[in-house]
Amino acid sequence: MRLNKYLAKCGIGSRRACDKYIENGYIKIDGNVTYDYSYDVKESHYVQYKNKILSYCEDDYIYIINKPKGYICTLNDPKGRKKLIDLIQTPIRLFNVGRLDYNSTGLILFTNNGDIANKLLHPKNKIIKKYYVESSNKLSVKDINLIKNGIDISDFGKLSAKVSLLERNDKNSFIWDVVLTEGKNRHIKRIFNYFDNPVKKLHRYEFAGIRLKNIKSGKYKKISMKQFKKNVALKFN
Repeated sequence: MRLNKYLAKCGIGSRRACDKYIENGYIKIDGNVTYDYSYDVKESHYVQYKNKILSYCEDDYIYIINKPKGYICTLNDPKGRKKLIDLIQTPIRLFNVGRLDYNSTGLILFTNNGDIANKLLHPKNKIIKKYYVESSNKLSVKDINLIKNGIDISDFGKLSAKVSLLERNDKNSFIWDVVLTEGKNRHIKRIFNYFDNPVKKLHRYEFAGIRLKNIKSGKYKKISMKQFKKNVALKFN
């Protein structure tokens, strides 16, 4: 198997990312650094990434988890905060597909296949992500139309979203349904802050056609590749 494909199946990143690891000398085969992208990895070889031996997994794993507040999505944290990955009990090396910030909740996907993650995150594929957002103030119809067409955020760029009002609750706050086809850093919070309307809560309930449904906070579910491909409108090899 070609080296970059092997590395992606080991769950360290997409094939493009794995090419970078090879280029930077992070990959060893049988103890020797290789810079050969086309190296044919055999079953008898042992492969290392940053001196750690990799475990090859033929099957593709997809997990849905309902992220609780107070967890981070990254796999390592020098601050010692609680990591979402630690809630999933599996010996398979997994990594997150996208992120939610520390105080946000909702759907995160984890997989061991870097190519799947790369397709889901690539901007050209315009993957749909849906959120429930609670804010203190109401956006006007004019504001909502501006957001749909895109607003220019100083020192950041143009951000857009589809926003619709779901309800006003007893706490004098407003619940919105927000749909994105891109996902820049703090995308939704930047939009609401633009209108002096800070986000109080943010919860993602759908990603790429996959919904949380009845998965409770802090719990997860493994789904088959067949089910995954049925829901996601992308082609995977």
